Amino acid sequence: MKAATLVKLQQAALDGACQLFYFDQSGFSASPPVQRGWSPIGEPHRVFPQPHCKRSVLGALDFGANLLTYRASKATIKRPDVVQFLDQIARESTPGLTTVVVLDNASIHHNIDQETIDRWFLEHRMALFYLPPYSPELNLIEILWKHAKYHWRRFVTWTKETIDAEIGKLLDGFGSEFPSRQGRYRPHPSQTPASPIKALGSSSYRFAHRPV
Repeated sequence: MKAATLVKLQQAALDGACQLFYFDQSGFSASPPVQRGWSPIGEPHRVFPQPHCKRSVLGALDFGANLLTYRASKATIKRPDVVQFLDQIARESTPGLTTVVVLDNASIHHNIDQETIDRWFLEHRMALFYLPPYSPELNLIEILWKHAKYHWRRFVTWTKETIDAEIGKLLDGFGSEFPSRQGRYRPHPSQTPASPIKALGSSSYRFAHRPV
């Protein structure tokens, strides 16, 4: 049911009838993700991570405009951080249009003060759209995080001196330096082919907040 509703929202966003954001958070480590490797026969694979050098990133993908807004932080993301970020999305939304924010059921996404939710809707016409449990394939920003970590990122280890600049360069390059290799993302089988998912490879992107 919600997948079918998303299809309609996607088409409305492409038609300029609403704004549709896919929201989530992700972690970026100094050590690049290792998908495969090799080692001499009889010896185990070994990597040397820097577990204390990482950043938490909040992000929102504007489906219709194909723009990315993000904020990186050294601290663990908590509910107040989510509320503050969503408040920014509400304040920067297009006046006169309904804004829908798609998000999963992480605990920090719930129990937001009802007064805040009402204010977002009354002042900015922004509403939250929670996905069914265990359905990451319906949240398109999950695809963006995967490509950023496994395809767009340079396979080098960052340091505490370079990690902020590297994350900035990586996410700033969304849509320009790092277009989709597939050219266009395909809908999940539960979504009708009549409403194609817009490519993550347009020529525009937006930088929201540079890490301090």
